[in-house]
Amino acid sequence: MKTGKISDSILKRSVLKRCRTKHPDVMQGAGSGNDCAVVNVQNKSMISCSVHPEIVEDNIMICYAVEHALNNLACSGSVPMTVLLTLLLPEQAQEGTLREMMDGAENVCRRHGVQIAGGHTQVTDAVISPVLGVTAVGSGGQEILTGKKNLADAEIVMTGYAGLEGTVLLARRKSEELCGRFPIDFVEQTKKYAGSISVLHEAEIAWKSGAGMLHDVAQGGIFGALWELCEKAKCGMEVNLRLIPIKQETVEICEHFGLNPYCLRSGGSLLIVTRQGEGLVQELGRKNIPACVIGRLTDSNDRIFLNGEEKRYLDRPAQDEYYRWKDAKNGKA
Repeated sequence: MKTGKISDSILKRSVLKRCRTKHPDVMQGAGSGNDCAVVNVQNKSMISCSVHPEIVEDNIMICYAVEHALNNLACSGSVPMTVLLTLLLPEQAQEGTLREMMDGAENVCRRHGVQIAGGHTQVTDAVISPVLGVTAVGSGGQEILTGKKNLADAEIVMTGYAGLEGTVLLARRKSEELCGRFPIDFVEQTKKYAGSISVLHEAEIAWKSGAGMLHDVAQGGIFGALWELCEKAKCGMEVNLRLIPIKQETVEICEHFGLNPYCLRSGGSLLIVTRQGEGLVQELGRKNIPACVIGRLTDSNDRIFLNGEEKRYLDRPAQDEYYRWKDAKNGKA
């Protein structure tokens, strides 16, 4: 199998079909497009849980791993409370690496008022790079259970920018090569986008505005996220490709490496299904959160992109372009 997330067809065939045991208090379990489990606790409250793993090739990925897990909670309408960390270290790792991983995770948790409540740390010859697994737990999650009804014709609002997370990782890992192709200021500006990819604030605004569904954009990029959104909503879509926001740095760096920016890691971006698209865009704008309406859900199964006079259909999610680039660099077909 290819590196990165497994394909949607393998997920359904070899993972989801084998999750057969049910518990009456699990209100939402494993499913395509479901990033959180929602559990009813003694008929009094809801608890949401999310998991995100990351191979730590760059220090910024420590922060991204925690933020991705917290983003999943926010998209369920849950308030993050705690995380548990699983750290797998290669034999050559030094104690300083462990401290660095913990400090990075703690910085994110402190910023969001979340406690690191436990986990597991192990040195193993099974990994060649540090691996960080984050399990995030939050309170609430009722919104995700009630937001899946009658979503046809609702608008799709997108915050953030397509492919920006992956662009930052490429700029940090291949800085020297890119500086030979682009002005140094261009590359350095791209690296400065490496700040937080949290969508907790915009998710809170969206839920308060009456949004019907949220989905954060991560591996697989905006194309993968739109596919998962349609799977979750059991709807089709009609999206204007030209309205999807993307930075020029992403366009040029992806062109340099021969990558599709719409299938590139896009942490920090959020898809919001709402019947008040322009109003929500204005509300987010007042909070300095870039957002725009990119299309709508439909009552058919067709997943359509409009690009001027051209109409095309969304394909099933492929391997994230960042991992495809890594495989090509390592000589993997």
